[in-house]
This record gives sequence, C-alpha cells and structure tokens, in this order.
Amino acid sequence: MLNAPASILVATDFSATADHALDFARRLAGVFGAEIHLVHVRILLEGRQQSQELQRELERLDEQHDRQTEEVLARHADRTGVGVHTHLVRGLSVSESLMEAVLDLECDLVVMGTHGRRGLRHLLLGSVAEEIVRSSVVPVVTVRESADTEARSAGSILVSHDFSQRSEAAVAVAREWALALGAEVHLLHVVEPVVYPEFYAVDVMPDEVLHRIEERSVEAMKAAAAVQLKGVAHTLEVVTGRAVDAILDAADPARFDLVIMGTRGLSGLQHLLLGSVAEGVVRRSRIPVLTVRATDD
Repeated sequence: MLNAPASILVATDFSATADHALDFARRLAGVFGAEIHLVHVRILLEGRQQSQELQRELERLDEQHDRQTEEVLARHADRTGVGVHTHLVRGLSVSESLMEAVLDLECDLVVMGTHGRRGLRHLLLGSVAEEIVRSSVVPVVTVRESADTEARSAGSILVSHDFSQRSEAAVAVAREWALALGAEVHLLHVVEPVVYPEFYAVDVMPDEVLHRIEERSVEAMKAAAAVQLKGVAHTLEVVTGRAVDAILDAADPARFDLVIMGTRGLSGLQHLLLGSVAEGVVRRSRIPVLTVRATDD
C-alpha cells in the first residue's frame, strides 16, 4: 500500500462534524491528487413482518428516502469544488459497511468526523470513528468538529513514537506526507513512570533512573530518525508523563497541523481492559489525527 493516498473515502452522516471532515479531505485530495468517495451508510432494519400492502408502501418510502439522500449527497459533493464520487450504501452496521466500501472502492485512506464523546456517554454510545480506527486496514484520519484544520504555509506533523512496529509504520507514512506537504516532522516519545499510592512509601523510578531513560530514548530516536526520516526535516523530543495527556498537550494547533500515530487495533475484551492511547487522542485532539494500523512487535 502506498503511503500517499490516491483514493480517499469520506464517511458522512450530513452533520456539521462530517462536513468539517469533508473540507479537510478536500484539502488532502488537492495535495495528493487523490479522488474522493463520499459515502453515506443507511442502516437496514431486519425482521419486518407485515401485509403485502404495507410492504409495498414501505418499499415506496424507502425509494423516496434513497432519492432524497442521493440528492443531499450530490449537494455535499458539489460544495467541495473537486470531482467527488457519491455512494449510498445499505447495511446492518455503519462501521462494517464502511469497511466493505473501502475494499470495494479500493480506497487507501479514510477521513471521518468524530464527536469526541468521553466518560459514561462514550461508554454507552461508543463511537463509529473508534470502531473504524480499530478495524481499518488502511490509515484513518479523524477530525473533531472543533479541530483546527486551517492550512499553514509551513506545516508540521507530530508523530508519537514508542519504538514499536506500529510506530515505524506511522513514521513511514509521516515521511511520505511530509514530502508531499512540505512539512517538518516532530517525533515525540513519552516515558510513562510507574506510580504507586503514597502510602506504599516506594519510589519506583527515582529521578536519576528517569533521567538515564530519557537520555537513552533521545539517542535511540536520533538513530531511528536518521534511517526512517532520511531527506525530511525533523526534530525530536522526549517527555515524561501519561501518554495520552502528553500527546494532547504537545498537539497544539499553533505548532502542528496533524498528529500521526500507530494503533494495535485492539478489540473485544482486550480493548475493554487495556484501552488505547490512539483512541484517547482521537477523542480529544484539537487537530486532525491520522492513525496507522500495524502488527505490533
């Protein structure tokens, strides 16, 4: 798979958040010379049992709804100012239908909005965007409605690096995008110290040990960047703290245009127990986030 996208799938539910994501996708398509497939998923209901007369009336209403939806899709496509292909997809699951569309349309990038729900509301409702981030075989850009997507003359890309295979995949994409965008890459590694309650009276990671870890991390990142970011202007930084918070603190719209990070694609009970740094960033980032799925080492 090429790191520079040639075909972009944009998921839309016609909300302001989805429109914001479409605007960002339009900019990407202009930079990479890519085509856009604007996809709306209509959820089908199973188990209908009714008379033939009622069935015919429901089919008529379905057809009318489809025509109206296709008209709205066309208006959204015209608004972008570039050639956009529109698709009305029917299915039982939004995320599964979108992933099928990615394969059918041979797209190599997904762009979609996210509402950034947190806490109990997120636990109860979930997020289609996060399902896509976990399951997508192609990179995914998520854009919150409040995210800053303004174009800048000298862009900069923030890449979260933890020395895993997924980080290498993220850096490879970052290099390709930096070359196309004329941007600089900033590698960020977060050292997460072990913290215990005060009454344990143990200092698991004293300052001296933490300092040595940071120094070794800097040297390892320099070596990795020399190989993985050859020909691309880059800087690097090591900070200490909780990974999600540190990345979000660094992702300042005044400094960066995009966050790129790898994800393991956790699912089921494993995801429930372990969570995901990538998804925490997706929910709260003030700038668009590009996630790259790779097999972890």
